[in-house]
Amino acid sequence: QDFIVHRLKETHDIVHVLTGFGVDGVGEIGLQAFNLAQNRSPLAVLLIFGGMLKTLQDDQPLEALLHAISRGFEMGLKAECVVGYKLEDGWQRPLSEWRAELKLPQALA
Repeated sequence: QDFIVHRLKETHDIVHVLTGFGVDGVGEIGLQAFNLAQNRSPLAVLLIFGGMLKTLQDDQPLEALLHAISRGFEMGLKAECVVGYKLEDGWQRPLSEWRAELKLPQALA
């Protein structure tokens, strides 16, 4: 458990790039859905719930957030277990190679 938490912190920004999720609120929640599917992270559940609650409290539309959650969760189920890869040792590798190896989509919508 400690190893996974450490790896999630260490690779968080790299995984943003690999998955194509932005660093805005919707992108962060999408990435947490990816983490939930990959690692069953209780923190991811809390952050997703918090994001949904804030969206409702701010009277904002839920569609973009729900789409990001769905996309992130599905992507996480299909991908290799990202925390097991030494992503930080592969700066010279093209993104397309990493995405292919990790079974992440190449074209990000």
